[in-house]
Amino acid sequence: MAECPIRKPSMVPYVASWSGEVAGFEDELVVQLGRGEPRLGYRNECPEDRAGSGDVLWGRIEEARGVGRPQFDSMHPGRQYIAMYAMKCQVCGGPASKNKDGWLFLDWRKPQDPPTWPERSLTAMPPLCDAHVRLSMEECPHLRSTEVLVLRVWTPRLWGVSGTPYTLTADGWRTHEHDSLLPFGDPNLRGLLASRLYRELRNVTVVGGGLAD
Repeated sequence: MAECPIRKPSMVPYVASWSGEVAGFEDELVVQLGRGEPRLGYRNECPEDRAGSGDVLWGRIEEARGVGRPQFDSMHPGRQYIAMYAMKCQVCGGPASKNKDGWLFLDWRKPQDPPTWPERSLTAMPPLCDAHVRLSMEECPHLRSTEVLVLRVWTPRLWGVSGTPYTLTADGWRTHEHDSLLPFGDPNLRGLLASRLYRELRNVTVVGGGLAD
Protein backbone atom coordinates (compact mmCIF):
# COMPACT_ATOMS: atom_id res chain seq x y z
CA MET A 1 0.00 0.00 0.00
CA ALA A 2 1.12 3.59 -0.37
CA GLU A 3 3.28 5.42 2.17
CA CYS A 4 5.77 2.52 2.39
CA PRO A 5 7.86 0.74 -0.25
CA ILE A 6 6.37 -2.40 -1.78
CA ARG A 7 8.59 -5.28 -2.89
CA LYS A 8 7.54 -6.98 -6.15
CA PRO A 9 3.98 -5.60 -6.11
CA SER A 10 1.25 -7.46 -7.92
CA MET A 11 -0.57 -4.19 -8.65
CA VAL A 12 -0.06 -0.45 -8.30
CA PRO A 13 -2.38 1.06 -5.67
CA TYR A 14 -4.91 3.62 -6.84
CA VAL A 15 -3.51 6.24 -4.44
CA ALA A 16 0.14 5.76 -5.41
CA SER A 17 1.76 8.59 -7.33
CA TRP A 18 3.64 8.17 -10.61
CA SER A 19 6.88 9.82 -11.72
CA GLY A 20 5.08 11.41 -14.65
CA GLU A 21 2.76 13.37 -12.35
CA VAL A 22 4.46 16.73 -11.91
CA ALA A 23 3.68 18.94 -8.92
CA GLY A 24 2.93 22.64 -9.20
CA PHE A 25 5.61 25.28 -8.73
CA GLU A 26 5.96 27.38 -5.59
CA ASP A 27 6.03 30.63 -7.58
CA GLU A 28 2.36 30.00 -8.41
CA LEU A 29 1.46 30.83 -4.79
CA VAL A 30 0.20 34.30 -3.94
CA VAL A 31 -1.34 36.23 -1.05
CA GLN A 32 -5.10 36.52 -1.39
CA LEU A 33 -6.69 39.53 0.26
CA GLY A 34 -10.39 39.81 0.93
CA ARG A 35 -12.80 39.64 3.79
CA GLY A 36 -11.01 38.42 6.90
CA GLU A 37 -7.35 37.47 7.18
CA PRO A 38 -5.00 37.01 4.19
CA ARG A 39 -4.77 33.45 2.93
CA LEU A 40 -2.57 31.35 0.70
CA GLY A 41 -3.77 31.05 -2.89
CA TYR A 42 -2.78 30.35 -6.48
CA ARG A 43 -2.40 32.65 -9.45
CA ASN A 44 -5.34 31.92 -11.75
CA GLU A 45 -6.95 29.84 -9.01
CA CYS A 46 -9.93 27.66 -9.90
CA PRO A 47 -12.58 26.11 -7.61
CA GLU A 48 -10.93 22.67 -7.88
CA ASP A 49 -7.85 24.03 -6.06
CA ARG A 50 -9.76 24.11 -2.77
CA ALA A 51 -11.40 21.24 -0.96
CA GLY A 52 -13.04 20.22 2.26
CA SER A 53 -14.16 22.21 5.26
CA GLY A 54 -12.91 25.79 5.14
CA ASP A 55 -11.89 25.61 1.46
CA VAL A 56 -8.37 24.43 2.22
CA LEU A 57 -5.87 25.04 -0.58
CA TRP A 58 -4.77 21.71 -2.07
CA GLY A 59 -1.38 21.01 -3.59
CA ARG A 60 -1.47 21.04 -7.38
CA ILE A 61 -0.20 17.95 -9.16
CA GLU A 62 -0.88 16.53 -12.60
CA GLU A 63 -3.32 13.65 -12.97
CA ALA A 64 -1.37 11.19 -15.13
CA ARG A 65 -1.89 7.82 -13.52
CA GLY A 66 0.15 5.15 -15.30
CA VAL A 67 2.70 7.58 -16.77
CA GLY A 68 6.30 6.89 -15.78
CA ARG A 69 7.21 4.74 -12.77
CA PRO A 70 4.95 4.08 -9.78
CA GLN A 71 6.17 5.73 -6.58
CA PHE A 72 4.99 3.39 -3.87
CA ASP A 73 6.33 5.57 -1.05
CA SER A 74 4.17 8.55 -2.02
CA MET A 75 0.44 9.11 -2.36
CA HIS A 76 -1.03 11.34 -5.05
CA PRO A 77 -2.72 14.23 -3.16
CA GLY A 78 -5.76 14.29 -5.39
CA ARG A 79 -6.42 10.56 -5.40
CA GLN A 80 -5.73 10.31 -1.67
CA TYR A 81 -8.37 12.98 -1.11
CA ILE A 82 -10.89 11.25 -3.36
CA ALA A 83 -10.34 7.85 -1.73
CA MET A 84 -10.51 9.20 1.81
CA TYR A 85 -13.44 11.57 1.24
CA ALA A 86 -15.56 9.21 -0.86
CA MET A 87 -14.54 6.08 1.12
CA LYS A 88 -12.94 4.26 -1.81
CA CYS A 89 -10.43 1.43 -1.56
CA GLN A 90 -6.89 2.81 -1.59
CA VAL A 91 -5.68 -0.16 -3.67
CA CYS A 92 -8.26 -0.51 -6.47
CA GLY A 93 -10.23 2.74 -6.24
CA GLY A 94 -13.53 0.87 -6.00
CA PRO A 95 -16.01 1.13 -3.09
CA ALA A 96 -14.47 0.33 0.30
CA SER A 97 -15.97 -2.47 2.37
CA LYS A 98 -18.67 -1.68 4.91
CA ASN A 99 -20.71 -4.08 7.02
CA LYS A 100 -22.75 -3.94 10.22
CA ASP A 101 -19.62 -3.01 12.21
CA GLY A 102 -18.48 -0.26 9.87
CA TRP A 103 -15.80 0.52 7.31
CA LEU A 104 -12.67 -1.58 6.77
CA PHE A 105 -9.34 0.04 7.76
CA LEU A 106 -5.81 -1.00 8.64
CA ASP A 107 -4.02 0.86 11.40
CA TRP A 108 -0.75 0.68 13.36
CA ARG A 109 0.68 2.73 16.21
CA LYS A 110 1.98 6.17 15.29
CA PRO A 111 3.69 8.81 17.48
CA GLN A 112 0.61 11.04 17.63
CA ASP A 113 -1.81 8.25 18.56
CA PRO A 114 -3.80 8.66 21.79
CA PRO A 115 -3.64 6.17 24.68
CA THR A 116 -6.99 4.83 23.47
CA TRP A 117 -5.44 3.55 20.19
CA PRO A 118 -6.90 2.36 17.90
CA GLU A 119 -9.97 4.21 19.15
CA ARG A 120 -9.74 7.88 18.11
CA SER A 121 -6.51 7.45 16.15
CA LEU A 122 -5.92 9.69 13.15
CA THR A 123 -5.17 8.21 9.75
CA ALA A 124 -4.39 9.46 6.26
CA MET A 125 -4.63 5.93 4.87
CA PRO A 126 -7.95 5.46 3.06
CA PRO A 127 -10.10 2.40 3.72
CA LEU A 128 -9.95 -0.87 1.79
CA CYS A 129 -12.19 -3.39 0.13
CA ASP A 130 -12.33 -7.00 1.32
CA ALA A 131 -10.36 -8.22 -1.70
CA HIS A 132 -7.31 -6.04 -1.02
CA VAL A 133 -6.83 -5.87 2.74
CA ARG A 134 -4.73 -9.04 2.81
CA LEU A 135 -2.79 -7.93 -0.27
CA SER A 136 -1.85 -4.71 1.51
CA MET A 137 -0.56 -6.56 4.57
CA GLU A 138 1.42 -9.06 2.49
CA GLU A 139 3.07 -6.70 0.01
CA CYS A 140 4.08 -3.79 2.24
CA PRO A 141 7.35 -4.51 4.11
CA HIS A 142 6.47 -1.92 6.75
CA LEU A 143 3.24 -3.68 7.54
CA ARG A 144 4.91 -7.09 7.57
CA SER A 145 7.21 -5.97 10.40
CA THR A 146 4.68 -3.91 12.36
CA GLU A 147 1.75 -4.81 14.56
CA VAL A 148 -1.14 -4.04 12.25
CA LEU A 149 -4.77 -4.15 13.26
CA VAL A 150 -7.64 -4.87 10.91
CA LEU A 151 -10.47 -2.60 11.99
CA ARG A 152 -14.13 -2.01 11.40
CA VAL A 153 -14.88 1.65 12.04
CA TRP A 154 -18.44 2.83 12.41
CA THR A 155 -17.61 6.53 12.58
CA PRO A 156 -14.54 7.52 10.51
CA ARG A 157 -14.97 11.25 11.14
CA LEU A 158 -13.37 13.78 8.81
CA TRP A 159 -10.84 15.51 11.07
CA GLY A 160 -8.38 17.71 9.19
CA VAL A 161 -5.45 17.82 6.82
CA SER A 162 -1.68 17.80 6.69
CA GLY A 163 0.63 19.63 4.32
CA THR A 164 3.24 22.33 3.90
CA PRO A 165 2.77 25.32 6.24
CA TYR A 166 3.51 28.83 5.02
CA THR A 167 3.96 32.02 7.04
CA LEU A 168 3.16 35.45 5.61
CA THR A 169 6.15 37.82 5.85
CA ALA A 170 6.94 41.25 4.44
CA ASP A 171 8.48 39.49 1.43
CA GLY A 172 5.57 37.11 0.84
CA TRP A 173 4.96 33.50 1.85
CA ARG A 174 7.79 31.55 3.44
CA THR A 175 7.60 27.81 3.97
CA HIS A 176 8.61 25.69 6.95
CA GLU A 177 10.78 22.62 6.90
CA HIS A 178 8.29 20.20 8.43
CA ASP A 179 4.70 19.40 7.49
CA SER A 180 1.86 20.40 9.79
CA LEU A 181 -1.16 18.35 10.84
CA LEU A 182 -4.12 20.63 11.53
CA PRO A 183 -7.79 20.05 12.40
CA PHE A 184 -10.55 21.71 10.42
CA GLY A 185 -11.29 25.10 11.92
CA ASP A 186 -7.67 25.86 12.84
CA PRO A 187 -6.82 29.44 11.77
CA ASN A 188 -3.42 28.28 10.50
CA LEU A 189 -5.19 26.48 7.65
CA ARG A 190 -5.14 29.84 5.85
CA GLY A 191 -1.44 29.32 5.22
CA LEU A 192 -1.40 25.57 4.57
CA LEU A 193 -0.84 23.85 1.23
CA ALA A 194 -2.60 20.57 1.95
CA SER A 195 -1.65 17.15 0.60
CA ARG A 196 -3.43 14.65 2.90
CA LEU A 197 -6.97 14.35 4.22
CA TYR A 198 -7.33 12.74 7.67
CA ARG A 199 -10.10 10.89 9.42
CA GLU A 200 -10.43 10.17 13.13
CA LEU A 201 -11.40 6.56 13.76
CA ARG A 202 -14.28 6.37 16.23
CA ASN A 203 -16.42 3.45 17.37
CA VAL A 204 -13.73 0.96 16.42
CA THR A 205 -13.98 -2.84 16.45
CA VAL A 206 -10.76 -4.85 16.11
CA VAL A 207 -11.44 -7.81 13.82
CA GLY A 208 -7.89 -9.05 13.21
CA GLY A 209 -4.26 -8.14 13.36
CA GLY A 210 -0.77 -8.97 14.50
CA LEU A 211 2.31 -9.43 12.34
CA ALA A 212 1.26 -10.41 8.84
CA ASP A 213 4.11 -12.94 8.56
